[in-house]
Amino acid sequence: MTTITGVFRNGRVELDGPVPDWAEGSAVTVTKPESVTDDIDITGDSPEAIAAWIAWYDKLLAIPKSEAAAIELEQILNDSKAEQKARWEEDGKRIEGLFP
Repeated sequence: MTTITGVFRNGRVELDGPVPDWAEGSAVTVTKPESVTDDIDITGDSPEAIAAWIAWYDKLLAIPKSEAAAIELEQILNDSKAEQKARWEEDGKRIEGLFP
């Protein structure tokens, strides 16, 4: 078996390097290699980045979660919300003091 490489462009496979010495009509199989790394920046707004983010999010949702972890997360979020609300009220009072 001989391996050749190329690039899929405009609906055709363009070979890298010289054309192999194969008989006319030789059977060829082309398979797209699976990506082994997540090199796409999921913070971008390109279609590839959006698709990568959706795939990452789907993997995140598939992770099993225990009931205890869900309760702990809910408590953390509630505590954070209460802290933010208190800080908001303090800042509001300080701002009111600046304007007579």
